[in-house]
Amino acid sequence: MQLETERLSIRRMTMDDLDAVYSHRKNPNTSKYIGAPATFESAKERLIQACQPWKGDVDERLILAIVNKQKGKLIGELVFKYVDEEKKVGEIGFRLAEDEIGCGYGYEAAAALIEAAFQQCSVDTIQAICAVENLQSQRLMLKLGMKRKTHLKAFLDIGGEKHDIYIYQLTKACYLEL
Repeated sequence: MQLETERLSIRRMTMDDLDAVYSHRKNPNTSKYIGAPATFESAKERLIQACQPWKGDVDERLILAIVNKQKGKLIGELVFKYVDEEKKVGEIGFRLAEDEIGCGYGYEAAAALIEAAFQQCSVDTIQAICAVENLQSQRLMLKLGMKRKTHLKAFLDIGGEKHDIYIYQLTKACYLEL
């Protein structure tokens, strides 16, 4: 999958992305609501997985690089996966380098991925999850037109602690009305 927006190029990861991926994954601030900061080895393992051919199996992650066209550098990543084939539900996720947060790149990249998923991936619903404490992600999901659907208690393990999450969803019918 290759996507273009006004400021971003969204593409498959390559092993050349390792330093940039490690840089934003090791940052405790960008990992705060996702998991423990990455080690170099864990970032490398994640990148090796991201470079494998994507078959579109349920729970198999398609990991994409978000590249700032003007700077010519990787500034974050997007994830898409099918979570329920029968109900045609897909899930997205996103992470940006700390110095790129607040510039509208998260919205631009996620909006492009949502559009592509509805057009190319046979899904009727897109969902995203976030820790209840992650207000910035919640605002982004609302801006994308997603609605909060579920509150799961002690669902997400971050650094050995259980956190509540919200699941946000956007149906294809609602997306077409936006």
